[in-house]
Formats: sequence, C-alpha cells, structure tokens
Amino acid sequence: MRFTLYKTAAFAALAGLIVLAVISVGVADPVANGLYLVGLFVLIVPVQAAAARPLLLTYSGFLVVRYIAWRFESFPIHSGILSALASAALLAAELYAMGIALLGYFVSSRLLERQPKPLPADDALLPFVDIYIPTYSEPLSVVAPTVFGAVEIDYPKDRFRVFVLDDGFPRARNAKSPEQAKELTERAEQLKALCARHGAVYLTRASNEHAKSGNLNAAMRNTSGELIAILDADHIPTEDFLRNTVGFFIDDTKTALVQTPHFFTNADPVEKNLGLFNQMPAENDLFYRVVQKGLDMWNTSFFCGSGAVVRREAILEVGGFSTDSITEDASTSVKLHQRGWRSVYFGRPMVAGLQPETISGFLIQRIRWGTGMMQILIKQNPWFIRGLTLGQRVSYFSVGLFWFFPFARLVTFVVPLLSIVFKLQMYPGGSENLVGYTLPYLVATLVTAERLNGRFRRIFSSELYETLQAFYMLPALISTFLRPSAPTFKVTPKGEKNDTDFLSEFRLPFYAIFVSSVVGMGWGIARMILEPESRVILIMAIVWLGINLFLSFGALGALFERAQRRARPRVDINEPVTLVTDAGEVEALLVDANELGLRVLVPAEVVLNRFAVKFRTHLLDAQTLKLASNNPSEYVALYSFHSPEEERAAVALAFSDSERWVQTWKRRESSSNFVKSLLGMLALSAKGAHAHARQLGREALNG
Repeated sequence: MRFTLYKTAAFAALAGLIVLAVISVGVADPVANGLYLVGLFVLIVPVQAAAARPLLLTYSGFLVVRYIAWRFESFPIHSGILSALASAALLAAELYAMGIALLGYFVSSRLLERQPKPLPADDALLPFVDIYIPTYSEPLSVVAPTVFGAVEIDYPKDRFRVFVLDDGFPRARNAKSPEQAKELTERAEQLKALCARHGAVYLTRASNEHAKSGNLNAAMRNTSGELIAILDADHIPTEDFLRNTVGFFIDDTKTALVQTPHFFTNADPVEKNLGLFNQMPAENDLFYRVVQKGLDMWNTSFFCGSGAVVRREAILEVGGFSTDSITEDASTSVKLHQRGWRSVYFGRPMVAGLQPETISGFLIQRIRWGTGMMQILIKQNPWFIRGLTLGQRVSYFSVGLFWFFPFARLVTFVVPLLSIVFKLQMYPGGSENLVGYTLPYLVATLVTAERLNGRFRRIFSSELYETLQAFYMLPALISTFLRPSAPTFKVTPKGEKNDTDFLSEFRLPFYAIFVSSVVGMGWGIARMILEPESRVILIMAIVWLGINLFLSFGALGALFERAQRRARPRVDINEPVTLVTDAGEVEALLVDANELGLRVLVPAEVVLNRFAVKFRTHLLDAQTLKLASNNPSEYVALYSFHSPEEERAAVALAFSDSERWVQTWKRRESSSNFVKSLLGMLALSAKGAHAHARQLGREALNG
C-alpha cells in the first residue's frame, strides 16, 4: 500500500510539474526568474535531508520542462531553411537528452534497498537449484574458475547441480577447416574432462540455433530444478550467492527473477588505457547501484544475462528464454512482467567477471546491447504490449530510449560546426535568454547529477563512453531499425592478451572530430571579432565545439591500446594469511591473488622458496616465481595443485567473499566535486591524447 501511494503521488507530481513549467514560460522577467530558480535550487535543500532525492528531482524536472517549453516557443521559424533544419536537429538532440533526464528522474525517484530473506532451517525445504554456465568460444582458462566457484557455493550439496552448457562443440560439425574442427572437438573433450573432475555436468546440443537463449532453453529440457541460476562463462560466484537470493523465491511465490550486480575484476579498455581502473567509479556502477534499484521500485528490475536466479515455472509459462532479441535477458524480463510475475534486484555484488580488454571487444559488446534493445522497442514496444503497468511502461521505455544516444551525439558533433561555417542560427540569441532559461536548465541537471549520483559516476565519463561508441553503433542501430530480425548474437571476447602497445583501428573518426573542432573554434573566434552582433549565438556553438574537442582528447587516449600481458587479473585482497614453510608457520599479508597464484608480503627476516598457504582445511602448495617489486619482502608465487579440491580452494581464496567486492565499490566511490571531476577528466584526457600522438609518431617513423 505504501509503495502504491508513492507511485500514485509520483505520477500526480509529474503531471503537475509539466503544467506548471509550461505556463511559467514568459510569466515574469526571465533574467530575474532564472536567477531566482537557480539560487533556490542550489541552496534550498541539503542533500542529507530525508526528502532530498524526490525534492531535488522534482525541482530539476520543473526547470527541464520549462526549458523545453521555451525552446519550442523560441524556435526560429523565419530564419531560413538551412537555419531551421540545423535548429530542428539540435532541438531534437536536446529533446532526447532532456527526455532521458526526465525519465531517469522518474525511474530513480526512490531507490528500493533490499535485505536477504531468511532461509528455512531444514535443508530439505530448500528449493533445488540448477546452475547453468553457458559457454561458446571462451578459453578453458576463463570457464574453469567459474565452474570451480559454482561447485563451491555455500548451499546444501544435494540441493544444487552445476551444468556447463557447451555451445562451442556444435560448431565443429560446420567448421571451416579440419584444423578448426579438431580444435573445437579437443576443447569439448577438455571441457568434459574438467566437468567430470570437479563434479559438474557437461551438456551440449545439436546446433547453435538462437545462440545463448537457445542454449539455455535446450538445457531446461534436460534438467528439472525448481530454480535456475545463470552465470556467464567468466562470472565467478561468491559462496553466498544462493543463500542471498533463494529466500526471495520462498518468501513470494510470484517472484520470477532475482538479479544481482555484475562486478568486474579487470579494467575495461577505457579504464586500462587512461589509467582509471579503481581510481573512480566503474562505468556500470551507476546502473547497478542506482538505476536497477529505481527500476526495482516499479517492479521493472530486469534480467542482465548473468548473476541471476529465475523460477523455472515462470520461464516455462512465457515459452522459455526469449528468442525475439539478441539481448535475450531484457526481452525475457518484459515477457515475465507482462504475465504478472515479479522481479527482485538484490544489490550486493556476488559475481566477479571479466570485461573486454580491447576497444574491439568493447564495441562488439555494446553494439549487441544497443541493437538488442532496439529489437525490444520494435518487437515488444512497452507502450503497445499488454500486461504492463504504467510504471513498467515508462521504465522500459527509459531503458530502451537510452540506446538512441548515437543519433544525438552525431547532431552535437555536426550542427555547431555547420552553424559557424554557414552562419546558421541554431540557437536563440539574447543574453537574457541565456541567463533566464539555458543557465537554470544546465545548472539544474548538472547539480542534480552531481549531488545525487556523483559517488557512482564521475561527471563527463558517460559522455566519453558514449562518444567512443556512437560512430560505430549508429549504422548498426539503423540497420536494426530497417531489419529488426537481422542482428545476430556475437560473443564478447574475454581473456585477450597483447604484448605491445598499439593504436586502435577505430581511431579515424576521432581524428576528424579533433581537427573539425579545432578549425571550427578558430573560425568561430574569428567571426566573433569580425561580427560582434553575432557573439551570443557564436558562444553557444564554440562551447559545444570545445566540449567535442575535450571528448576527442579522451577518446584518442582510450584508443591508444596499452599492452595486456596478463590474461587473468589478480584481485586486491590485503588480508592476513598463514604460510607454512620449512621453518614453520609465518604470518603474512596476502596482497592479491587469482586462481593461478598470489602475491604475499612477509616479515623482513623471512626468505621464501617453496611454501604452502593455509586456507580452511587446505594447504595450497606454492613455488616462488620472483620478487614482486623492489621490496625484498614481497613475493609472487604460483600454485602447484595435487587435487581438484585444491584447485577449487584457490578460486575460493581469491573470489568467494562478496564483502571484498562491496569494499572495492566503496573505495572507488568518487569524492570529488564537479570542478575537481571536470579538471581531473580534462587532465586525463589530455595526457591520453598526448600518449596517442607519441605512439602515432613512433609508428610513422617505423613505417
């Protein structure tokens, strides 16, 4: 009842906000009105107040809608066809940005914080869980730790089974060469042996029809668990994964899905190439720490393909995992919500995965996400299908609309340049309009984002990520719009290595942005000197080009691909550990570890060669590989395994504790304000662009 009243109030407030904002345009002197609103917005509410979030969002939404109304009222109808077209394009891009902001305000107006539901004391009353690990082309070094982590989950051993779903083996039948057929067959045999050695079940099928969703549906026909947990091939679960999720299904028989956050132990290519990893919130932190909690409030938190548990009965009722989109996860969620099933988002990170290491892999992943959401909007448009609540329709539309950002990005790159070169009036002039309408809108949106979400997203980092994707995603989105069934599922490459630095093959469009922004700004400044009457209009265009130049710096820095020599990242631990040596037990600091080895810091008088790590009931033998640094007390060592149990224990030592991921989240929360964030991103972008230019010079000299 409390949530229902809140949702009703939210819709009423939204309607009132729109009416009030529209009628306020032109009511009073815009300069005084604008300054009053900005000052009130910034000073009225301390962010610590209980009502801060809805009040800030409502007030910011008022200023956004007011700006929209003014932009329509001030559209330059009689300024010539070219100016009208440029202004219309810019207005469309602004409407998109403002729409995303307003929809985001609505979705995240209240964040639902959940605690785990208790489990029955009698293990016999726990539901049986099938754990699916779908795999296609990932190397065994990526799949194996996930299998080990799944087998070691803290849940009664007679109440779950682990299934490895090999969709790579069917490719051997249609291999392009005998060599490829042999390679795929050998991989399948190795995967079978891995499963047999560790107590998992190997499953495959006759074909790759419908990619991942087809693989999951085929597995459902060969298993019978009441619940199904799904882990991507590179997503290692923590030991509390099932104990923190299964209770929601027992508590509510209409719960069909429990989704948890995705946490990554390696840097994405932007973080790696710009040196940002764990120095600021990750790109997906805002989605998993804010957006999904807001969606959960509207019963729209959705399946993200991994780190989730689903109810078999619900999946069967909707005809299996959806094959309508290459993002089968979100598409399946829509069908579940249509049938009245409920979803839960439990925001504790309990899977540790890998991100793509190169810009190429990054683009493959993001283009799949974008085209998949385009398919959902076309085939399962939330405004037209039956069974969704109004809140769910708004929420799904908000999520889908986000992926249209390449169109808006293209406009903001092109229109300011054209307006300067061809003397087009793309934006209403007048300093009173700048102060009265534009300034309140910009301050409102920036301050709202910083005060409410600044801990989880550094200002302008989103713009950088979108810029990198826009040029290559745009053709894919257009193609999907014209042929919604054409996109095919492509697996994101994981565990890639490269021994040398190199410049990405995707860099050319960003050279164009850099050059055109510099030329356009120079041209605009010259016009301001020669045409003082046009200065107000030119200022807006030059500011836009300055932003484009800044983004091109960041993009060029990210496109300087740093060497990636380690396929398996080590995770920071910094916890005490006991080592067993020939001289007896030694207390040491476990600095970091993965499934292959570890780094330890020992007392100055200790010299390590061979030793064993005490972990639970296991002694993990290790051989010193080298000194880890100039510190003579810091060592890197590799494990020597003698049993399957020891292999799994090494994974548990590094990956089983979800509290480590929670603490990592907290450590990388941003504490900088808007100005520091902006200056920090500018400095990193300039440094990255400089490194890119140096590499370009080296490659030119080397022919």
